[in-house]
Amino acid sequence: MRFRDVLLIVNPVARTVARPTLAVIEKALSADFRLEVAETKQRGHASELAQQAVDGGVDLVLVFSGDGTINEVVNALAGTETALGPLPGGATNILVRALGLPLDPVEATGVLIGKALDDEAFQLHLGRADGRYFAVNCGAGVDAAAMRRLDERFPRTKASFDRAAFRAVARELLIGYAGRRPDLLVRVDEGEPVPSLSVMVGRTDPYTYYKGRGLRMTPEASLEEGLDVLSVRKLARRSVPRIAWQVFGSARHVHGRDIDYWHDASRVVVTAESPFPVQVDGDVLPERTSLEVTLARDALWVVA
Repeated sequence: MRFRDVLLIVNPVARTVARPTLAVIEKALSADFRLEVAETKQRGHASELAQQAVDGGVDLVLVFSGDGTINEVVNALAGTETALGPLPGGATNILVRALGLPLDPVEATGVLIGKALDDEAFQLHLGRADGRYFAVNCGAGVDAAAMRRLDERFPRTKASFDRAAFRAVARELLIGYAGRRPDLLVRVDEGEPVPSLSVMVGRTDPYTYYKGRGLRMTPEASLEEGLDVLSVRKLARRSVPRIAWQVFGSARHVHGRDIDYWHDASRVVVTAESPFPVQVDGDVLPERTSLEVTLARDALWVVA
């Protein structure tokens, strides 16, 4: 691939986006490429900008933001010849970490410039949840409920985000889900459906981060392989601290008697009688009673 025309999409309210940093990135990119810069104004705007870039023949779309805005761009670029280059501008930057890029946005820009000048790009598998692509993860249950609660609070600073995220997850775990009967059914590939309280489909290990520490919900997951699926059959309140300790380290929770785990799957179907919450790459989707997650192989060109 040849990279000449580049669009830089910036979310100015992302957690770690700063004007001085942006100025350095713009100067570096404009030295080697025909650069356009566009700032997002509301949710969904990044997808529109990326679609315009595809229609206009742009070779590479860089995204300086968090995983949610990157997900919007992923959905516009999937299946096209326009490549994605992610820059760390969010609270967790899961995809940036999984791709092995530096967490300093200026350093990451330098890496992407070098790769683009050498015409280095590769195709990335994506997950697809009811037609919505995701690069990192998809959850039906506790993590989706926590993200929905976090969205309602919408903390503005990194420090308040960490506190709010911890409170949201803790509340859903201890009050919303612990002690509940499983109300979901999950079927992976051609296997038999099993009861579930919460389902997490991961493409990376760690699944997400808290204050820089990885949460290893799907410890065998890899961007080079298929979907890893963690399903919780039941959750006792007294076991929450032990599981939390394992999630931050050994990942032994996947061997628990109330846990089902599948590695390198291609299709996951979750059903329920009552609507359940869903999130993809941290973006909360409308509740539903059925969710189909599939693997879209070689769906996205990436420079990283």
